[in-house]
Amino acid sequence: MTEQPPAKLKVRARRALLPLVIVAVTAGVIALMIATRPRLIRVPTPERVWPVEVVEARFGPLQPQLSLFGEIVGGRRSELRPQVAGLVVEIGPNLQEGGQVEKGELLLRIDPFDFETALAEQRSLLKESEARLEKLRRDLKRTQDLYAQKNVSEQALDDAALAVIEQEALVEQRVIGVRRAERDLADTQLAAPFAGVLANVAADLGKEFTGFGNEAVADLIDTSELEVRFSVTNAQYGRLAEDGEPLIGRLVAVSWQVGDATLVYPAVIERVGAEVTASTGGVDAFAAIDSSGEQTLLRPGVFVSVTLADRRYDNVISVPESALYGEDTVYVIEAGRMSPRQVKVAGYSGADLLVTNAGDPAIRDGDQVVVTQLREAGAGAQVTVR
Repeated sequence: MTEQPPAKLKVRARRALLPLVIVAVTAGVIALMIATRPRLIRVPTPERVWPVEVVEARFGPLQPQLSLFGEIVGGRRSELRPQVAGLVVEIGPNLQEGGQVEKGELLLRIDPFDFETALAEQRSLLKESEARLEKLRRDLKRTQDLYAQKNVSEQALDDAALAVIEQEALVEQRVIGVRRAERDLADTQLAAPFAGVLANVAADLGKEFTGFGNEAVADLIDTSELEVRFSVTNAQYGRLAEDGEPLIGRLVAVSWQVGDATLVYPAVIERVGAEVTASTGGVDAFAAIDSSGEQTLLRPGVFVSVTLADRRYDNVISVPESALYGEDTVYVIEAGRMSPRQVKVAGYSGADLLVTNAGDPAIRDGDQVVVTQLREAGAGAQVTVR
């Protein structure tokens, strides 16, 4: 076997040792990096503090107000119709849509000529009948005297008395004829039966009415005796009934928004509907608006707001709906943390709830009730009042 030179053996030895050296150096570098890497120190996470809004609990009696909507209706409304036939020869200055008239004011006049002549004729017939009656009474008196002297028969006396009775009946008929003619003449003038505002005017100068009573001249609305019709739900009606006071006689406030102004009128409930209204599912109530006998700016058909005092609640607090968690829990702040309190919802005041204590521990006067809804926090959560 041929021996290899020492130089070649050294080269081979170096090549065999090179991987080992690389591995050793790599291991050393890795060990050094591990030894000198930065150390992470666990830092405790601070407890989250929730900002909340609160209301201060104050127990006492409360009587919330019901905010309802209503419509103005005419308390007194009359459809005016002419009672006689004829041609309109005069109209009042206020006989127009929206015209305001006073009681007794002339609205229109129908040509009175035929009615004046008819009245004159009836009066003439009455005078004629009265004159004949006077003559027959004198004849009866003479016949009675002659009968007493036995100069006429009993039959003649009876005939004279019968003639007087028949003429008296005729005079009564003539009196009725005169009164009827006087009324017809008076009916040629159509006057306002009460003060108010005219609507649906359908008459003008030269129009002819047939007198059958089916032709309307206008509608007269008394704006001093208006009513507001509003509806209360079954639940509201039940609460008001439980209060012990009858609904009739209660005061309400009627508000009408006119531009930037709000007109407020007091009213008193005078009657309640006999049955539930299908369209609203509630009971209609009618309140008479107190206008002190004066005509108002209100008109039938106007939609208004109605404020009515709800039933009275004793020993309750008022909180926003956002204060209630679930159906019966609110939170108060105790030592900076949320503490639950069990409550019962007694009623409502607009968007607020009226609640009473329903468990122990109880809410006390002065407690801060949390009104902010927190989805991720609950009992024991740390809070701060903002």
